[in-house]
Amino acid sequence: MGKLNDSLLSGSNGRTGRLVVANVLGTEVIRMRPRRRTNQPSDKQSLIQQRMKKCLDFIGGYSAFACKHFGYRVGLRSCYNLAMNNLLLAFKVNYTDMTITPSYPEIAFAKGALLQPLPTDLSATTAGSFEIEWYNNAPAGSSRENDDLQVLFLQDNAITPIFMENMAKRIDTTVSIQVPVYLQGQKVHVWICFRAADTSEVANSVYVGEVQLL
Repeated sequence: MGKLNDSLLSGSNGRTGRLVVANVLGTEVIRMRPRRRTNQPSDKQSLIQQRMKKCLDFIGGYSAFACKHFGYRVGLRSCYNLAMNNLLLAFKVNYTDMTITPSYPEIAFAKGALLQPLPTDLSATTAGSFEIEWYNNAPAGSSRENDDLQVLFLQDNAITPIFMENMAKRIDTTVSIQVPVYLQGQKVHVWICFRAADTSEVANSVYVGEVQLL
């Protein structure tokens, strides 16, 4: 039988019965342990479980980045929690057709206060790469011109995206992204954001669109 260690006022953790006590960032949290399922989930419950699995697979491509750069902690809601909530809302569940369909424009991989990217073009003119162009919306001569470009891209209908850090500066206004050989000839979805050179802050990420690779 489990027992609580020390008192609730001095940072305890452990469990007794179905009560679980944990210290989360200095805050005592008491939860009820879920009962072990003895019956098979319904079709709708299975669909919800599938959505969670898809979201976990998706965020696996950039989870370390999201833990630092997806909004700001609010109480016990971490940046990772906020990023997962974004995905759960973006992966649409249709209970009539029993399908899960991602709304790519609604997916974000960063949330912050810097100047948001303004993409102007997405193309693929050379085999094994794609090109992104954007407008330099930073004040001339400001530190914002040196913000680093972060790129996330996903093969259409794939499970986990590929994340590439510090691919260009905001002032560059264009970049060519090399892709793995297995992606040649495939369609990919692309997102970008900017991060300050000292990594202290980011801009909201934006969905650039989809492009057919050569």
